[in-house]
Amino acid sequence: MPFQIRSQLIKMVFLIAMCLLANSAFAGTSTELRSSSQTSAPYSLELSAKEKVWLARHKTIRVAFDDSLPPYSFVDQNGKFSGIAVDIFNALSQKLPIRFEHQPRKSWNQIYRAVAERRTDIVATMVDRPERRLLFNFTHPYLTKSLAIITRKNDTAIKKPSDLAGKTVAYILNYQYAEGIKKKHPSIKPHVVKSMRECLQSVSTKKADACITFVGTASYLQTEYRLSDIKFAGFYERRTADESIAVRGDWPILAGIMQKGLDALSEAEMNAIYFKWVPPPAVAPVVAKESPAPKSIVHTIKTAPPRREENYWLSTWPLLAVVGVVGLWTLRVRLHHRHPVPPPQNPFSPDSQTVTASPNDFEEMLLKRATELKNRDTRFRNLIENQSKNYFFFQCDKQSKITYVSPSVSAILGYNPEKFIGTFQNRITDHPENIRISRLLELCRQGKPCPPYALEVYDSDNERRWLEITSEPVYDEFGNCIGVDCLVFEITKRKQEDERLIWLSFHDELTGLANRRMLVDRLQQSITMAHRTRMSLAVLFLDLDGFKSVNDKMGHAAGDYALKEVAIKLSGIVRDSDTAARLGGDEFALLLPDGDEAAATAVAKKIVDTLNKPIAYGETSIQFGVSIGIALYPRHATDSDALLHYADASMYYAKQKRLGYSFQAES
Repeated sequence: MPFQIRSQLIKMVFLIAMCLLANSAFAGTSTELRSSSQTSAPYSLELSAKEKVWLARHKTIRVAFDDSLPPYSFVDQNGKFSGIAVDIFNALSQKLPIRFEHQPRKSWNQIYRAVAERRTDIVATMVDRPERRLLFNFTHPYLTKSLAIITRKNDTAIKKPSDLAGKTVAYILNYQYAEGIKKKHPSIKPHVVKSMRECLQSVSTKKADACITFVGTASYLQTEYRLSDIKFAGFYERRTADESIAVRGDWPILAGIMQKGLDALSEAEMNAIYFKWVPPPAVAPVVAKESPAPKSIVHTIKTAPPRREENYWLSTWPLLAVVGVVGLWTLRVRLHHRHPVPPPQNPFSPDSQTVTASPNDFEEMLLKRATELKNRDTRFRNLIENQSKNYFFFQCDKQSKITYVSPSVSAILGYNPEKFIGTFQNRITDHPENIRISRLLELCRQGKPCPPYALEVYDSDNERRWLEITSEPVYDEFGNCIGVDCLVFEITKRKQEDERLIWLSFHDELTGLANRRMLVDRLQQSITMAHRTRMSLAVLFLDLDGFKSVNDKMGHAAGDYALKEVAIKLSGIVRDSDTAARLGGDEFALLLPDGDEAAATAVAKKIVDTLNKPIAYGETSIQFGVSIGIALYPRHATDSDALLHYADASMYYAKQKRLGYSFQAES
C-alpha cells in the first residue's frame, strides 16, 4: 500500500477516534438534560374512551411556569415564556388535543394558592415530594437538573466540591439548594447574588472563585452573554432535581394523559428541544498548527513533522490497535444486546450429537421429546395453579392480548379466567402509576430489562386492589420474542401500609393535622418565597390553658376527644393555603404564608373566641382557654428555627399576662 494512502487511512481512523472521545466527554455533562422517560422507539399514544370524553370537556389547560430559570423556563425580553419546558409543552399540544394557556408571572406562593383554588391546572416543572402529593398528582420525571461548579478558565485548583473549602463561592440565596451548600461547606465565603447570570459574571469579574448553578443554565448563559473566560470545572451534585409535571389533585386523569403525551415524544424530538437551548459541542478539527481556540473547551491537535514511513507506522500502530479493539468490543456488545437470548441449537442439525441413523429412531426421539415437554408443562401448571392464595400467572402474546391465566386469579380478584381475559383492560383504574404498563410490556417484548411494577385494578366487587407484576419475555426457537409471561402478587395491604407510613411521616396520627416535620418544611418554603416576593408571613404558636386538668379529671379519652375537636376548629378557621399543625401534647401551630400583622391578629382573635367556648362531651362539657404567641417574618426573625422560638416565647408571655395572644416575647 502506498505511503500516502496509508497516511490518509490512519488520519481517517484518528478522526473517528477523536469523534468517539468527544462524544463520550459530552455524554458526561450535557446529556443530563435528556428526558429519562424515552430511550427507544416512541410510544404509540392511545387515549381511553374515558380520557377522550374528559378532554372534550376540558380543551384548555392552564399551565404555570417558573419565570426565572433559563434555559429550562424563563420570561424573555418580549415578556413571553421561553425555554425547554415551554417547548416541550408546545410539542405536547401537537400530540394531545389540548390547548395550553400560559398563566401570568407568579410567585411560587401564588402558584400554590392558584392550584388550591382551582385557578391553575398544571405546574410545568416540580419535584415530586410526599408532602406535595396532598395537592398535586405527578407524572414521571422528564427533566433532570444537576448542579455544576463554574470557575475561571485558568483555575486548576477547584475541580470537585471538597476543593471549595475556604473559597469565595457565588450562589443565589433564594433557591432551595443554597441552604444545603452552607450546611455542607461551612468554611466557604458566600457571595450572594440575585440571578444566575450575576452568579456567572461574579466569577468572570473575580468577585468569586467559583459559582454553583445548574449545568444547562451555565451552558446557556455562557453562550448567550459570551462569557469566554469561565469553564465547567466539575459537578457539584448530579441529579439535584428530577422535575415532573404537577397536576392539580382533583384531576388524576389529566396526570395520566400528560404521561401518555410525554411517552409519545420520541428521543429525537426531546433531544431536538434540548439541543436547541444547549447545543452539543463541536468536535475539534485536526489542524497543522496549534489552534487559537480556548484550550478549556477543546484541546487542539498538533501534527508532527513528516517522518519516514517505517517510523510513522511504529508510532501509530498502538492507536490503531486500541481503536480496533474498541470497535470489535462495541460490535460484540451491540450484537449481544440485539439477541438477548441466543437461539437454541437445533437438535437435528449436523452439529448436534443426536444420532439420526434411522426413521424409527427419529420418530422415537420426537415422541420422547413431546412426552417430556408435556410432562414438564403439566408440572409447571400444577405448581402455578395450586398456589391459589399467593399469586396468579398469565401470558400475553406479542400484541398484548392475554392468552392464558391461571385459575388462582379467582381467589385473588374474584374473576373466573375467561372473564379476566375478556375484561382485564377495562378493569385497570385511572391511577397515574398505571400509565406505565403498556410501555413496560413493550420493553419486555423487545427483550429489554423490565423491573417489577405495580398496577392498580378493580376486583369483581369494584374494590381497588394493587398488584405487583414480574414479567419475562418468551422466545421461539429462532430467538424471536413471541410474548410475555407475567407472575402477579397481590400487594394491596403492603401498598396501603407504605402510603400510611409516608402519611404518618408528615402528619399527626391523632388529629390528622400536619406534624412538626411538615410545618418546618413548609415554613422554609414560605420563607424562601417571602424573601423572593418581599412579602411577610406569620407563625402562631398555641397552647391550651388548663388542658392538663381535663386529662386528670376526665381521663385521656376525653383529652384525645378535645384535641380532635380543636384540630377540626382550627382547620375551619385557616385557609387552604395555610398550615395547621399539632406539635405534641396540647401545643399547636399555624403558618400563614402571606400573613401580615393585621391578618395574624384577626386569626388569633377568632381562635381565642372559638376555643374559649365549651366542647360538648357526652352529657358533660370540656372547658379550657388558649394562649397564642405570634412571630412575623422578617420583623422578628428570618429563619424557621428563630421564628418558631420567638412565637413560643410570645406564647409564654401571653400566658403569663393572660392576654389571649401577643406579638411580644418579653417585657
